Amino acid sequence: MKYANSIKYVNSFERASDSLLISQKRIRALCEHLGRVNLGMRYINLPKSTAGHACAVMLESVIKSAGYKVGRITSVADFDPHESVFVDRAVPDIDDVSKSVAEIRSFIKANPDEVYYKEEIVFALSLLLCKLSDCTFVILEGLFDKDHSLDAICAPYDLIVMPTVYDIDGAIEVIKPQCEAIRRGTREVISGNQKSDVYNCISNACAMSGVRLYIPAKSQFVVTEHSFKKLSFEYGGKDGYMLRSPSYILRDCAITVIEASLAIRRSGFKLPGSAIAEGLLAVTDTLCFDVISVMPLVIADAASTYEETEMLLKTCSEAGVDVSEISICINADKIEDVKTLEAWFEDSKFDRMIVVCNEELDAESISTPAQSVCIFNSAKAAAKEILSSMQIQKTPLICLGSLRFSTEIKNELLKLMSF
Repeated sequence: MKYANSIKYVNSFERASDSLLISQKRIRALCEHLGRVNLGMRYINLPKSTAGHACAVMLESVIKSAGYKVGRITSVADFDPHESVFVDRAVPDIDDVSKSVAEIRSFIKANPDEVYYKEEIVFALSLLLCKLSDCTFVILEGLFDKDHSLDAICAPYDLIVMPTVYDIDGAIEVIKPQCEAIRRGTREVISGNQKSDVYNCISNACAMSGVRLYIPAKSQFVVTEHSFKKLSFEYGGKDGYMLRSPSYILRDCAITVIEASLAIRRSGFKLPGSAIAEGLLAVTDTLCFDVISVMPLVIADAASTYEETEMLLKTCSEAGVDVSEISICINADKIEDVKTLEAWFEDSKFDRMIVVCNEELDAESISTPAQSVCIFNSAKAAAKEILSSMQIQKTPLICLGSLRFSTEIKNELLKLMSF
């Protein structure tokens, strides 16, 4: 089966209209047929959030730097090897993808009475690709929602990493799947939370399950050098750590990843301090404070809550950026999202606001402190406007929204800037 046809076949399956329709029994049967691909590797569970994604790619880089094969499964919506699954931070081999899909196709053909959904097929396929690559570790990045957890068939987890979840409405619901994962079984939990109801929920789950809980010591984090291009720091009395970003969120993520790396070392794997430092420095795609251009300054950030946006602006201010001169490009899937975003910026003043919205929207209907407002219906159209304003105004610009939007706007800008 040719590669393009393989991708087409996987995406021909329908997505589940209700997450309760997804069956762990069906996924287990498929994984069993594919060679028990849900067993035999070390599984690390992280939430799918801005901080969760950053920790996932950081930890993936650290494990790779230590010499181990590592897979990362990120999506079960549509199968795209550039978004769904990675092996050693790269897209899986084309031949492996075609061969894996052929195995799945033969199983589906032999079981015509079973109705499989795309989420089930993509998850089993991603596990098989990690298995074929002899991955020692597999990072499962937020493969759940409130009603089901695809990655539950991989329990017990070797490690659960839970970066800081800010005290936002519904925060307990956000971390509930991880708490349930703790109860299903894991060796250790690394949590970025130290206070709040969120931490209490995590702590109680660990106590009830007899699981060790480690909290990063933020007091041991010391910045030694700071710029838009690099942040050098000490942690736990050791220096030589560096990030390619000064982001406050990434600082929290970095020390969480260091603690997670030490937990992996405690389980018997060789993971020297040099591999941790090399892995952190090598990361460039966290989607938190990705600097696309310095002159003028253009930043793509997956800030998707008020707290994350506040931390982003704090980082800019600390780096000497006049916030009142910033242009902001925001993503809003619907008009209600715009109303929420308006409230975030009511106490700030900006030069321009560029809104990407799927629905019809009038600029005059947006209440914003920005001097001007532009509205576009796609990231591609917004990127062209951003590039034009970069060349004329030379003012700092920040693009923020979901993880998907941050990736999309960044890629569109890089394509335009390469010509």
